[in-house]
Amino acid sequence: MAIRRAWLWVAAAVLADIILRLRFLNVPLNVDEAGYGAVTRTWARGFALYGDVAWVDRPQGLLGLYRVALWFGDEWAIRMLALLAGVALVISLAVIAWTIGGPRAAVITAWLMAVIGPAPHIEGFTANGELLGGAVAAIAIAIAFRWSEWPRLWLLLIAGVVTGLAPLVKQSAFDGVIVVGVLVLVVAYRERDWAAGLGRLVIVGVGIAIPWTLALIAAAFSSPGVSGWWFAIYGYRAQTESLISGDIGFRANLFVNSIPWMLVDAAVLILLGIIGLLAMRRERCLLVPLVWLGACSLGFLIGGLYHPHYWVQLLPPFALFAGIGGIWLWENTTPRVGFVVITVAAAIPVFAALPVYLASSPEVASARSTNDPRVISAITVGNEIARRTGDDDRIQVLWANAAIYWYADRIPATRYLWYRNIERIPGGRQGVVDAFTGDTPPTVAVGYQPVEALDIDGAIQSVLDERYTASEVDGQPVWQVKP
Repeated sequence: MAIRRAWLWVAAAVLADIILRLRFLNVPLNVDEAGYGAVTRTWARGFALYGDVAWVDRPQGLLGLYRVALWFGDEWAIRMLALLAGVALVISLAVIAWTIGGPRAAVITAWLMAVIGPAPHIEGFTANGELLGGAVAAIAIAIAFRWSEWPRLWLLLIAGVVTGLAPLVKQSAFDGVIVVGVLVLVVAYRERDWAAGLGRLVIVGVGIAIPWTLALIAAAFSSPGVSGWWFAIYGYRAQTESLISGDIGFRANLFVNSIPWMLVDAAVLILLGIIGLLAMRRERCLLVPLVWLGACSLGFLIGGLYHPHYWVQLLPPFALFAGIGGIWLWENTTPRVGFVVITVAAAIPVFAALPVYLASSPEVASARSTNDPRVISAITVGNEIARRTGDDDRIQVLWANAAIYWYADRIPATRYLWYRNIERIPGGRQGVVDAFTGDTPPTVAVGYQPVEALDIDGAIQSVLDERYTASEVDGQPVWQVKP
């Protein structure tokens, strides 16, 4: 396949990915997206990130991307982050596959990534950390693969900087660090020049150190300090919500329940990927792609909670293996058979997602993809809270629906916006109690879980009964403090 023609096909794949993702530009944000947006707004108002108000268990890179998006708009701008990340993944996968299997492999991989990337059943269309961090890691890996073909040390330095950024967007996106390092060693092995390989690893390390040094400096000069930043992005999950902590049976159940959602979107990708794995083994180019798959799998497993969107991190290596499998079919059967198989493989996930793509309204599309009724409810309830309160009033959701803070555009009365944060972090529940029993309780409270779920001693319910007027909005209890 001619080089120019191949890149035209890759460009067409990018366009296909954009078209599919544009369908979700007006679909309501899910709870995580809206929560990240709410924290970002609070941060932009002058509250310290990871402080007493603007707190989230995600690195500042993710919130930085959200802040850039919010300079341009609101919901649609956040979804544009996902669209841009999707484009970056398609192009990066094309570069990586081209290096491993040639231009035809690049085209097939790009198209598979394009049609499966939006993956509505595992929320591939949302601006989640797995997509954004994975895209940054994939860019770094693509740059490193380009370096392996066109050895320029400045390319390796850039790969190091970009791969260092990825875990600052999502903690689990450390796959780029591992893959770039292994690729450097593989090149050194081929050249039989370990001294040069060691020097190149130092260059990669210097690149990685640049964004991390800046992140540490930023944390040191913030009010929570480095310890507060470190607890938010690593300490909290390591102690309460990771592979190595908490109830193993509970985590296993979450993992098993996420698999059907993944299979709806990516089963065909996995089947083609098995063929790709066997093909790369025969060609002896399996090591680096397999390391990538292993590193992404480790990042997936460490997360602990196994929401369906965790699988988004695995889509890039899945697509790479599937693309190589597709080129093997093309070259070892007949072009017609290969074309039919690859076309069907690309069409099946789109067909499976048609109920989402063809939904009669953005709300229906949300319901069919996220399966979370809080997403739609948060719009109505949030807008009503905004009507009842002033810009500086503080609100509290009992016990959690982070999207309310986004749609109400009000300051949280306490620092934790997610249920698990309040339940698991020492002092989290007591902080909510203190807010209600203090001199200036939240102006409005909303109940999305029973008050007694975490109100162990009934302290909050007592305050609600004495100091608040109860009503109902969209089926949710709402309490407004008495004048």
